[in-house]
Formats: sequence, structure tokens, C-alpha cells
Amino acid sequence: MGGPAKLNLKAAPWKVLNLAGLKRDGRMHLPDLQRGFVWSAERVHALYDSLYRSYPVGALLLWEPSWEGAEAPFNTRAWDLCPADEATGRGQPEPPGTIVPGSLFVLDGQQRLTSLFRVLFASRIRNRTSPDPDLLVALSARDEWVETPFHLRSRSLTRRMKEGLLVPAEVLFAGVRGGNENLAVQKALGEWLAPTDELFFAALDRANAIRNGILHAEIVAYEIDADAGDYNVIEIFARLNQQGVRLRPGDLAAARLTGQMSNFRTRAREVLALPQFQGFAAAEGHEESHRSGAFVDTDLLIRSALFLGSGGVRYRDAEKRKLQLDYEKIVASWEPTVQGFARAVELYRRNGVPSGEWLPYRYLLFAPAIAAARGHTLDARWLGWAIAASVWKHYVGEVDTKLQKDAALAEKGDIAGLVEHVKARAKRNDTLAPDDEDLLRNIVSDGGVFLAMLGYAHKVRARSFPSGKLLNGATEPLEVHPFFPRALLDSFPGRDNEYVPDRLGNLTLLARSDNEELGDGPPEAVLSRLDVHDRFAHYIPDDRGLWTVENYKQFCEQRERNLAAMVRELLAALEID
Repeated sequence: MGGPAKLNLKAAPWKVLNLAGLKRDGRMHLPDLQRGFVWSAERVHALYDSLYRSYPVGALLLWEPSWEGAEAPFNTRAWDLCPADEATGRGQPEPPGTIVPGSLFVLDGQQRLTSLFRVLFASRIRNRTSPDPDLLVALSARDEWVETPFHLRSRSLTRRMKEGLLVPAEVLFAGVRGGNENLAVQKALGEWLAPTDELFFAALDRANAIRNGILHAEIVAYEIDADAGDYNVIEIFARLNQQGVRLRPGDLAAARLTGQMSNFRTRAREVLALPQFQGFAAAEGHEESHRSGAFVDTDLLIRSALFLGSGGVRYRDAEKRKLQLDYEKIVASWEPTVQGFARAVELYRRNGVPSGEWLPYRYLLFAPAIAAARGHTLDARWLGWAIAASVWKHYVGEVDTKLQKDAALAEKGDIAGLVEHVKARAKRNDTLAPDDEDLLRNIVSDGGVFLAMLGYAHKVRARSFPSGKLLNGATEPLEVHPFFPRALLDSFPGRDNEYVPDRLGNLTLLARSDNEELGDGPPEAVLSRLDVHDRFAHYIPDDRGLWTVENYKQFCEQRERNLAAMVRELLAALEID
């Protein structure tokens, strides 16, 4: 019995100078299965420090494919670099380069190479003149600075700039960019030293030593046999990143999709940039910045298309089945998926939810998107389901099993079944309407109550105060505002552990400018100026005696009862029992 076909790999050390030369000459590319650059400035600094010390920095995986005709085996994405515009000095995204035979594709090591190239090729923050990262190098010959020459710019470092003869690290590598590196270093040193200063030439020697240390540092690279097929390469990429635990499952699925769906990465980025997703989408490479809320990203798009195409939501199930067939079905389901999410976002917008950050769980977008993709109408009951699911923390903990069932119910448009599923998970046999004790004892999710506040504000046309702006449709962000600010509670002599500023009964929603205007003042004067409608719309107790810091606990308890009544009324109006 024959074994699996084996790939030929060869390992070789590559000097940083040679890797930079390949990049400069347009012969090193990122296949579009790669995600965007996500390393922090601290990690870039650590990489340069490691190279300076000749520490190992991990291996690269490169592929030099051979092909016939004008079309390369993979679409590529541009390097995440923003070289300075010659006229303005501001960073402009580098366009993708032309792929020529003999080019190398980077299958593993993109983050490290991009980190290197951002300094070597003097990248800038987009549309700004500041270096990205703002890495400095010390050219002082004193032992302290010789031991640790690379530093990120910081306030604490400012007073020691002259002492360390700190200059932008990028000036050392002007020669890589086709300039005169010696003149660049001399110009940068001119801020601290005159050419006649005895330290000047010692600093130039240090610059040469550091430059040579970095450019001649070696990084091991494994090169895949040119005859490896496209599918083999995608599989290698996926397995490498599963072992390294660097990519999310959605990123791995995206990598596999690149081999099936022409321009997948480009199409995904275009979807996330659509106007109808503004405020509800996470741009590629920034998914981790949205740790709470519901934002359409590549993971949600792929998972939804996976369900619409094959009936499953788990990536591991797709891996166990005939992989090629499942991912072909994702391609076929792509457009309905996009339209489904557009309608899901529109559902929340028209019911008073201004952005994804006000949806407590990302999968609150998933079920409505599936239903809409199958042609079902998203009426107001879907908002009621989302509020109930949020209030009772439906998507807390292990999600896949719940998501699979919710997707199957949503595909049939079975909103009643979705509500019953929330009931079953919340162990609420009779009703999903919370009673007073559920809020007083902090059993329900604050995020769910805030979502209900938005829905109710839309219903009663609630206004922010003191400006009187409508909360729904405000042109500025909404923020959580405490009636009794922390500073006021902290200064109260009779404070005990009940005086918690972020207690639900103390919080409401206001326009950002109003929140900033009110600041840390006491609430009595502000609340007394509100008319009856505004006090009602913010669930403020009628008893003015509760508006004082001495009665903070009683104020919060009464307002939490009012909030519970609001949630019950809203769920009833949305036909959720």
C-alpha cells in the first residue's frame, strides 16, 4: 500500500539583508490566505532586540512555485506598510506588487517579516507622518546603551534622548531603501552632536555595528518544493497555524477558502467596508479589538455561509467531512450570507440600536442573518428575542451547541422556537419577563437591560439630557451615564459597600456631549429640570427625596424596579412571553 505523497523541504539561513532585498525588488509576496498585521509595537521592538542579540526568532516558511501563463497560483495581498508620500510625508498604504516568476510566497512568518519591513522601509501611521512603530536606537557608546540600544519612544525616555544619542531606528537602514545611510545617520545625530565633537565618530561606529548586526542576522527559512500543489500549500498553512495557536478558526477557514473562492480576502474586506455595515463590522486584523458587542467579521460570514451551505456551524465538522465539498458550498452561499447580515443589521438599526457595541453577544447577529438569508421577514419579534437572549445570558459559555440549534430554528423562521430555546437554557419555564428581584439581585445581564433601554427609547422617543437630543438617531455616540458619579459617592462620609457607582439602577444612556457636560455634579439639580416625559423615559423615581446621595440605595432599588417593569412591558409589546 502506497503512503501519502511527500513534500520536499529544505532549510536554509537567510540574512535579513537578503529578505529585505527580495521585498524591495518585488519578489516576496503574501498570499491572500494571510490575515492582516496584528503585532503590537512592543513585539516589533522585541524582535529587533532579539536579532541584535543573535537570539533565534523562529523559522519562516517560503514557497517558490512554478507556473505556466500569466496568472500566479495565488492572489496576493499588499504588505501592511505605509511608506511616506514624497510630497506630504504622510503614510500611504503600499499597493500590491506585480508577481513575477521566481517570486517567493510567505506561508508562515508574515508578522515577523512585516515587523522587520516596517522599520527597514520607514513605514508611517496611515495619513500621518509618525513612524509606525516609533522605534529608536541609541548610538551612545556607554555600556548601558550598548547593552540595550533599541527603545520605543515614550515620555519617560524624552529626557534621556541626548544622553543616549537616540535617533529613529529607520535612519540606520536608509541604504536598504536606496538612500545614503551614512548621511542619514549624520543628519539625525546633528540634533545632539556637532561633527567636530569627539563622540560623533564613535556614534557613527555604533550605527554601523548595529546596522550590520541586524542586516546580517540570520533567520532560518524552510522552502517548499516548487512542485507542491495549491491545495497542499493551503493545508500546510492551516496545520501550521493550528499547531501554533495563532489564528482563530475563522482565519483558518478563510485560508482554505482562498483556494476555492477567487479574491476571497478582497471580497470579505469589501463586504466589511459596505456602508450598511458601518458601526456593525470589524475590519480584518482588528477583530480582537472588539472583545464585546456584535460585529460582522470574516468568522461570522464564513460560519453563516457554512451553515447555509452544509447545515453545520462547527469548523471541526467541516474538517472531518469532505473538506473540498463543504468549502465549495460556502462559496455558493456567500451572497445570501452577505444579504442576510445586511438585513440583520438593518433590523437592529431601525429599532434603535446605533452600533454593534450595544449588542451584548456577537451571535445575536447570526440567527437573524440566517433567517433573512432564507427569505424570512425580520419583524420586531426578533428584537424581542435578542433582548430576552441578552437578559438571560443565552450565549454565555459553550456556544456551538446553542448556535447550531438556533441556526436550525432561524432557517425555518421559527421565532417561537428560538424563544423557547432561550427559556429552556435560562430555566424559565413560565415567562422570560424578569421580575423585580431579578434586577435587584443582579441575576440578569446589564447588557441585556441596556439593549432593552435602547428599544424602549426608540418606542417612546426618549431624549438625552440636558440637551434634549433624541437618543434614537443621535449623530454622536451614546454613553452610559451614572446619575450619582463615582467622585460624589466616594466623598460621601456615610458610604458603605452598597454605594457602588456601576450599579444598574444608577445608570442610564446619554449622548456623549451630555455625559461630558454633566461631569461629576450631584443629580438633584439636573433631575429637577427634567419634565415628566424625560423622567419617565429614563425610569427616574418620582419621589424627589430619593434624588440625594443619602438615599442612594433606595434610589437604585426603585429605579431597578422601574427598569424591570420597562423590560416586561417592552417584551410584551414585542410578543415575547
